[in-house]
Amino acid sequence: MGRAIDLFVTYRFLKILVTPFEKQEAYKLGIIDKDGNRILEPGTTNKPTVLRTSKEQNAYTVLHKLVFNIKKIFGKVPGLRTKLGTYAAALFLLKDTFKESVDPEMWEHQLMKYIKENNIQLDNTISEEVTLDDGQLPKGLYKLVNDITFDIEDADSPDALEGDEVQVFEPVSPTDTVLGVEIFPVIHLPTQTKIFVSAEDIKEVGIGDLEL
Repeated sequence: MGRAIDLFVTYRFLKILVTPFEKQEAYKLGIIDKDGNRILEPGTTNKPTVLRTSKEQNAYTVLHKLVFNIKKIFGKVPGLRTKLGTYAAALFLLKDTFKESVDPEMWEHQLMKYIKENNIQLDNTISEEVTLDDGQLPKGLYKLVNDITFDIEDADSPDALEGDEVQVFEPVSPTDTVLGVEIFPVIHLPTQTKIFVSAEDIKEVGIGDLEL
């Protein structure tokens, strides 16, 4: 049974990953736009449209949301060399969300296979915006340099957006290592929600970043 579930989820993962946003059922139903972003309720700035029917709910599940997040990252750097760290936090959520039913190694294997088959060049240079202290993320205030999906099993939950501030209240060790990249828990200040990031997803807040 476990092997059958792995194969089924692998098929769905790859199908969502390779299908353009404009050909996704969620786009056809008006749930996402051409860039994979949730369409908002009229007159709101952060409230996604409600998924009222079973057809809409099936077109935008937690799996769709997490894979769409990876697709959006690919879309930001078309034709360019990309860093594995850029995908690590998004892939961590897939592994963590489906860890009870799917082999965690499947996600990394399939993503690397997709990168290779699509001739996406990997940039292995280190350009972390923060300096780890003995392997720990230091206490401090940081800003996101990438959008990050919340660690909530809810397709309607919002994302933490590039530019949002996050905080580490005490030095923290990595929760996991994905694609060779360490993943750390931080607190998303606008919502007081715990999210997971790599060191490449954040930068230290300097004097010039502070709002006076």
